[in-house]
Amino acid sequence: MNKELYRLSYTLKKQRQHRIVTVLTFVLVIFACIMLIRTFLLFPVRERSVSMQPDIPKDSNVLFTPLIGTPERGDVVLLKPRSEKKQLFLYRAADTLISFFTAQQFTFFDNSSTMGNKSQIRRIVGLPGDTIYMRGYIVFVQPEGEKHFLTEFECARSVYDVNILSVPAGWDSSIGVSGNFEKISLGKNEYFVLGDDRSSCIDSRLWGPVNMKDIKAKGIGIYFPFSKLRFL
Repeated sequence: MNKELYRLSYTLKKQRQHRIVTVLTFVLVIFACIMLIRTFLLFPVRERSVSMQPDIPKDSNVLFTPLIGTPERGDVVLLKPRSEKKQLFLYRAADTLISFFTAQQFTFFDNSSTMGNKSQIRRIVGLPGDTIYMRGYIVFVQPEGEKHFLTEFECARSVYDVNILSVPAGWDSSIGVSGNFEKISLGKNEYFVLGDDRSSCIDSRLWGPVNMKDIKAKGIGIYFPFSKLRFL
């Protein structure tokens, strides 16, 4: 009888160990797949500011791909942080899982509490070789080799809208983010990026043009909230 109990106990123990190993293997495989997809194919970003309204409302979840190709006018892009703090791999991995399973609602080890440490979503309005200027928060573009200026909306490959603040007559244009600047020409690998909320967004008007190496990913579409579901 004792031998039979021992045998049954040993069998149950082996079965329990096998189940534990199976579950751990499954979790590791899922985690590896998530990391591979996020690194090389697709990853979500939660827009926590109003800088891309009206097309990308605050608290929208946007799907991005690191497969950028050649950026075009009108593309929504994710910029690398301008001053990024290093984060331990274990913390990054934990945040990846937490944010994935909570639909980007929560992270525990996020170090992007200041503007400079955040990856920011902006729209490309000027390409290398363009000459551009701004009047009344609207960009006018003369593509390289062309003779005439067109509005950014006429040049862009995609349709989008912008928020423009109506200011009282006599408003000091030096207050806040300027809605006007004189002609500038973009050099090789230089892109001029703006937020869609033109009156309250920090962008290339303050930073200057960004380089191709500063662009982390390209936006594909909004997937949450479902009422805003659309391609960008």
